[in-house]
Amino acid sequence: MESKNPEYLRLNHEMLPKVSEADYLQVQPYIDAAQAMAQLTYKSVYIIDYARMNFLYVSENPLFLAGRTATEIQELGYSFYAQSVPEDDFLFLTHINQAGFDFFRNIPIYERKRYSISYNFHLQIAHSKEYIFINHQLTPLVLDSEGNIWLALCLVSLAPTEEKHTAYISAANSHKTWQFTMERKRWKLYESIELTESEKAVIQLANQGFSVGEIASKIHRSEDSVKGYRKKLFAKLGVKSISEAISVATHRKLI
Repeated sequence: MESKNPEYLRLNHEMLPKVSEADYLQVQPYIDAAQAMAQLTYKSVYIIDYARMNFLYVSENPLFLAGRTATEIQELGYSFYAQSVPEDDFLFLTHINQAGFDFFRNIPIYERKRYSISYNFHLQIAHSKEYIFINHQLTPLVLDSEGNIWLALCLVSLAPTEEKHTAYISAANSHKTWQFTMERKRWKLYESIELTESEKAVIQLANQGFSVGEIASKIHRSEDSVKGYRKKLFAKLGVKSISEAISVATHRKLI
């Protein structure tokens, strides 16, 4: 199927990183750091190499592997996406791949490594008709001499929401977020979500496992007030449960 060709994820010529064989002799410290990070998180960790359209490193964390081994995924390279992502999500990946790099090219080079992108998509489990819905986070790791992204560090976890075909870009130490949708096919400055101190307290205590009654006691409010805070949280974050609220607030660095 032509639309599932991994070449559709290749960057435009002017965006391709300019790297040499000598540059690849310097990558081991990045692999070592990613491997150490993988030991500290339940999330899958991998490094994309945009010059060779493959993965420089893939952790053994099982989520991103979707029934495969890390070695198998490294050997597949970008073909892994073509084989494992359903057609509508693969189309989204092709658009977001280009749109993301267009966005980065409009950022001053010295700021590019401060930005990260996040979106959800489905992965098919190997030798199965079943899919898992994951969240994919990506941030530049190494730029070439011209400021093009060469290596990117990626984290994969279960998707915190059911939101499809929508991506978000945000900068470290900033409240600004940009949103991309397939309907709009462009980036739009997204209205920042701000939580009140009471809402933050409710979500943080819920994350520690406290019940509504226990939270009410700790923040010296009534149970009805706590339920009201939860309702406002759900509306602000676009979720239906406190567990989803915790995931979204954590992903978007709101708490």
